[in-house]
Amino acid sequence: MKLSELIEKYVELRDKKSQIKAEYDMKKGKIDESLDKIESALLKTFDTAGLDSIKTEFGTAYISTVNSASVADKDAFMTHVKTNEDWHLMEVRCSKLGIEQYKEVHDELPPGVNWRSERNVNIRRS
Repeated sequence: MKLSELIEKYVELRDKKSQIKAEYDMKKGKIDESLDKIESALLKTFDTAGLDSIKTEFGTAYISTVNSASVADKDAFMTHVKTNEDWHLMEVRCSKLGIEQYKEVHDELPPGVNWRSERNVNIRRS
């Protein structure tokens, strides 16, 4: 098979994949919307009745709490952590861009860092 034919087939398959994903996303969105309405109705019913869960022949519905935290003011947060030595309030991860720049300048990685580089073929539509 010629390279031009491979690229043509690749673009064709990528377009088909995008079409299938768009159809899936649309259908999934409608289902998610219905699920959200049902969850809201259940939560309202639970709150009104003072329930945390209900068991039926079709399954058990129960309330769970999901928490999340994000930094609203980096300077205030870092000042608090440093002043109170509350290091447990932080997680450690490296910056890909920072590591790339360090590697470029020093021709090596900083200690304790893993690096993976992968080559991919990309195709632009003509």
